[in-house]
Amino acid sequence: MQPSTLIQELEQLIAIPSHEDCTPILHYLEKRLDFLRWERQDAGKQVGGRPQYNLIHLDPAKPFIVNTHVDTVPPLGMADPFRPRREEDRIYGRGAVDTKGLIAALTIALEACYQTYDQIPVSVAFTVDEENTSAAGSAALARLLGPDHYVLVLEPTNGYICTRQAGALEFEVRSYGTPRHAALFHRGPHPIRTLMAYLQAAENALQRPLNVLSFQGGWDHYATPPEARALVEVIIPADQQWEPAEEVLQQLARTMFRDEVEYRRVDTEALDRHPQYDTMPSWTDAANFARAGASCVIFGFGDLARAHSPDEHITVTELMSTARVLYRLFTILIHAPQGFPERRNPMRR
Repeated sequence: MQPSTLIQELEQLIAIPSHEDCTPILHYLEKRLDFLRWERQDAGKQVGGRPQYNLIHLDPAKPFIVNTHVDTVPPLGMADPFRPRREEDRIYGRGAVDTKGLIAALTIALEACYQTYDQIPVSVAFTVDEENTSAAGSAALARLLGPDHYVLVLEPTNGYICTRQAGALEFEVRSYGTPRHAALFHRGPHPIRTLMAYLQAAENALQRPLNVLSFQGGWDHYATPPEARALVEVIIPADQQWEPAEEVLQQLARTMFRDEVEYRRVDTEALDRHPQYDTMPSWTDAANFARAGASCVIFGFGDLARAHSPDEHITVTELMSTARVLYRLFTILIHAPQGFPERRNPMRR
């Protein structure tokens, strides 16, 4: 496995946009890895009239599954996001670290294993829709999984093996008011100011920062707006549950803000596993797999902090490290005298 081969593979993947329709990149992977017997699993979602699907190679005799998502976030201010460029040891482009760099490493490792041993000791699943709140791809794949499955979810973890992940409570808050002349905004409820005060009070009560994903309110008229709303996320540590945080948020809306704030939970995910190595600080598809009873770990070289940014990149060293670890894993599984080791300590919800 040469660095140039990995770089070329990654550049091919970056050049295929997959922030909306994932069909083109899945077509590429299906042909690129044609030594595997692929099936297309409907994800229950359409983009531009095209059904989205997972590309899966699931062998009942191979309960160890290597998975990663093929979709990325949109360009989000990144210049020439689908034209890969290299600067010294870094390859830039949308999805370079999340997760096309890991897909490139997996592709090359699978190919090298097949060329060397004429077999692949694992099942493989490429899923869609991870970067959306619906996570339709992993939800569909999870319906095929159970306690006898082991899933390695490829995500940038800086090379740490993550046997748990932080959860999140995602919620929406709204506030309403009667429009009045903007110069007299202080004479009654102002939806935007109400939500700002609520979010600050919530941070103080929870003693942790809130991630405001979107905030909408106001208009071009010189009058107070009739409504404001915010979509917000609070991170739940892996050893805690989301219910106490929600109770605090609801209590604030009912008491301090006397129902001037309307709270609605959007989504939750909390995993309560004691750590063995490290914690993934973000939601991943592993949550859906763990809920189905499968044992999961999250792993991959690369820094999550670079993902979703205009500066997204992965280094050649990180590409090589991921490919080498995967190839070594495949070799171990092929030569394991008693097959896959006994299941223990799964990541569970």
